[in-house]
Amino acid sequence: MIAIGVLIVASVEEFQPYLPAIHRWQYALAVAFAGLFLIWATVQLLRLPGRGPRFAALAALGGIVIAASFVGAELFIGPPQRVSAAPGQEYRPPRSSDLALSFPPADPHTLGPEAPLAAIIVSSGGSSTPLEPDHVRRIHSYVLQCIAWPAAYVSAHSPQGRPETVTQPTGVAFVSPVLQFPATDSDGLPLDGFAVPALHREVAVKYYPGLPSRGIDIPFVQLQIKEENGGALFTGVAVSGRPLAKAGVNLDFTLGKYPVVLMAGAPDPVLYGCGAALAVLGVLGYMFSLTIKKE
Repeated sequence: MIAIGVLIVASVEEFQPYLPAIHRWQYALAVAFAGLFLIWATVQLLRLPGRGPRFAALAALGGIVIAASFVGAELFIGPPQRVSAAPGQEYRPPRSSDLALSFPPADPHTLGPEAPLAAIIVSSGGSSTPLEPDHVRRIHSYVLQCIAWPAAYVSAHSPQGRPETVTQPTGVAFVSPVLQFPATDSDGLPLDGFAVPALHREVAVKYYPGLPSRGIDIPFVQLQIKEENGGALFTGVAVSGRPLAKAGVNLDFTLGKYPVVLMAGAPDPVLYGCGAALAVLGVLGYMFSLTIKKE
């Protein structure tokens, strides 16, 4: 019964890896204790004579394999999380030496609304394959899903027309003109921010895919320009391809989409399959042995 319980919990995570509820620490703790108990039970069952205990030990062994794969996925990967990487960077999960994700570069031409969304290259085991948007890849206990997410390329100039560097003090890359909107507000609207140090300006940005209630069917950003470590100087909106000259800085936004990866942990398919087969075979064999014994 404990082995079947472990199998049920692991099956939920195996087939619904992005379900946040299944990644609670209580499940991992319960499965870990169940695995320890099954190890003890296997030793005890193997000491008993007859086919029934042997099949029960087989079911317990399957539960141990499943529990180990489940707890390992939770400890090393855990709940769904967005991979933090800037365009052009390679990301390697901290607990994997074999897996690497290469993110495509981004500029106003590749990021524009009409440009096709570039794929992320997944490297593992000496081979590389593209991860297209809306696709899911399984690499051992890693579940990788690619989605198209709002992004913006920012060009900043001084009032005299001199190009200025755009920085993201809280971003993955400090010097980067590409906003990836890693946070959202209470309404689910993407948020980001950047700075123009040479002009002593900080800008907070909120992305809107449109506003049908106001008759707006194109994406735009709401922004607030502040003086560095000071108060707000301008609050307004900007659309793609229309320069904005306010508060001592000229800004030009190119709005589009950029691929991001959601990573979650799930039992390794091979270990899960082997453990499930052992657990089911052991339970069926145990039930069959009981039937023969009654006859």
